[in-house]
Amino acid sequence: MAMVLHPWYKSVKLPPMSASVKFRLPIFVMIFLALLLSGCRRNLMRVSTNPGGATVYVQGKVVRLEDSDRPLARKIDEKIKREKDLNEDETEFHKDRHRLQLTPVEYEFESIACGYSIYCMKKGYRPAYHVEYIKPRWWEYPPFDFIVDCLPFTIEDLREVNINLQPEHSIPGTPGNGP
Repeated sequence: MAMVLHPWYKSVKLPPMSASVKFRLPIFVMIFLALLLSGCRRNLMRVSTNPGGATVYVQGKVVRLEDSDRPLARKIDEKIKREKDLNEDETEFHKDRHRLQLTPVEYEFESIACGYSIYCMKKGYRPAYHVEYIKPRWWEYPPFDFIVDCLPFTIEDLREVNINLQPEHSIPGTPGNGP
């Protein structure tokens, strides 16, 4: 026996929309969607050493100034490609973007729940190797990550990594020189 559904939706009569509502509704929907898509999450890892002034390699790549603000670097690249003028801050950043950063440095990382190999070097000190595992925060699990990415502002997730460098000519067991 076939089941017959009552077409209730045909019996409901809605009042007609005025022309101004028909015009404004798509605009409000587009603005709402643009606000949803405007948010983002910025993941930063700040590497500092004791003593400071060391060169840092993350995943085998030396950390440069442009690694600390990738969105700005991409914006500058787009402006250069389109032959547009850079403002004062962008010009300053572009001039020094390939300069090596010395600790403390900030590195914008992309992947969460993985390990990053960090290698630090400074003249007169032993090179230090460290693997930093980035544990996800509560908002980085589904479905919360989607909600956080849709918020109309930027959330900055800063992870601190501190590395102690040992003097190159330290003698084990001597006070002040480590174990």
